[in-house]
Amino acid sequence: MISRRQLLAAMASTPIISMMGTGSAQALPNNDYKALVCVFLFGGNDGFNMLVPNDNEHYDEYASARPDIAIPQASLLPLSLNTGSNLTLGLHPSMADVQSLFDSNKMVAIANSGVLIEPSTKAGLEDGTHAMPPFLFSHNSQQAEWQRGWSGSTTTLGWAGRLMDVLSSDNEAISPTFSLNGYAQLLNGSTHSANLINASSLPQVNAINNDQRRKSFDQVMNLSPLTAFGREFDRVKDDSISIRNTLATAIDSVPEEGHFPDNSLSDQLHTVARLIKSSDQLGHQKQVYFVGLGGFDTHANQLDVHAGLMSTLSQSLAAFNQSMEASGLSDKVTTMTMSDFGRRLASNGTGTDHGWASNHLVMGGALNAGQLYGQWPSLILDGENDFNKGRMIPTTSVEQIGATIAKWMGVSSDSAMAYIFPNLANFSVQDLGFLK
Repeated sequence: MISRRQLLAAMASTPIISMMGTGSAQALPNNDYKALVCVFLFGGNDGFNMLVPNDNEHYDEYASARPDIAIPQASLLPLSLNTGSNLTLGLHPSMADVQSLFDSNKMVAIANSGVLIEPSTKAGLEDGTHAMPPFLFSHNSQQAEWQRGWSGSTTTLGWAGRLMDVLSSDNEAISPTFSLNGYAQLLNGSTHSANLINASSLPQVNAINNDQRRKSFDQVMNLSPLTAFGREFDRVKDDSISIRNTLATAIDSVPEEGHFPDNSLSDQLHTVARLIKSSDQLGHQKQVYFVGLGGFDTHANQLDVHAGLMSTLSQSLAAFNQSMEASGLSDKVTTMTMSDFGRRLASNGTGTDHGWASNHLVMGGALNAGQLYGQWPSLILDGENDFNKGRMIPTTSVEQIGATIAKWMGVSSDSAMAYIFPNLANFSVQDLGFLK
């Protein structure tokens, strides 16, 4: 017999469905609201043209590795970060808004991070001593690996879903996870699934938009189906309409903000901001949001394409931060970037092919800002950090980043952290320290 959870999952892509949370978890204290916003950069962001070494020694190493697509040193936007060495860093010239976020201690960078099963060296990967993550350099697989947070497993759950299995409470009628960018494995939990929301508007059920039609609809819904499947299907339909109305009311209670730029990522983040500000109406103490921006598979014409994407990302993040600060919620909301993988250091002429490690950004008001997190790699082709052909081996794992955020969100027990990130025990540093 099909289970309720299987039915909900099967219906997740239909336009009126939002998923209800049903699981039990630890009770949360009042007034302890926190939200995580995950920004997925689909296609594989070139993190080493987003965050670039700016001192002469390290810049020369970078430029030698990618002479065709190196960002000119004079155009880099300088950052004042403690890197623990003579390394200095700059941002892509299209990211002036993100530079301001760094300057105001609302942004940190995590260097050379990506999917790992365990800490790995080039020699260990070559001789099999260290476990290789599966299906490296494949878009779909690595998107799933980032969102799974358990590299090497075949689970269909995501690490943020498991996080909310731990943190969500019994009395939440609506799931505390939301995707503004379609299905996201990241949000799959064992006790709930995500609300799927269109950034521009919530789906309408036009057939019941007046009193007479609603009356007729209710009469049909009151009929008793002959099968258990039919009864469950009707119940889920009724729940989905109720949830849709609740979410629409919550969003509509928060005025639109005119400072968000006109692009798809900003549209998603604008809706996230309105949902966060109405979280008390939904009864949530913890929430996770998923948004996305595509176009990062820059095999050709990378300098122009990537510049536009960096501008969109920078402006959108700054607009969202402005919204959170104006509402006094900045220290309650942490935003992080994700991506399939980085790009190869070596170019293929005007673009780059699929890589492995990349650099990522974390934004919010609860950061221990002013320093670089993670270990900056040697950018020498065929060097110690180059797996092959300019594909950087990560020195910081997805699990370490996620565990740092999970601890900030309220996960306090070792057993709960092990449920969320089963591979975390392989890493000696389990809290990177970028959150207070």
